[in-house]
Amino acid sequence: MRQSRKNARIITDYYVNMKFKEEDLQEMEELAKKMETQFGQFFDHVIVNDNLEEACMQLLSAIRRAQDEPQWVPATWICSDTQP
Repeated sequence: MRQSRKNARIITDYYVNMKFKEEDLQEMEELAKKMETQFGQFFDHVIVNDNLEEACMQLLSAIRRAQDEPQWVPATWICSDTQP
């Protein structure tokens, strides 16, 4: 992550063209770990963006699998007990 963000810039409503600080990278890493711990069971695949081309290929592959393979969702997402 540090290598891929070395020349990257933060662009928001209040910061324009500001380099990432070490604290920003640490916060991203901590938040990613927290998200994986709390919500990891909802994901089928994790893509690490070490190499943009490889990450894009992994993403396309995951999309194709999601389109081609049957997907399980809770029944409550597609029907309701309140329907007559």
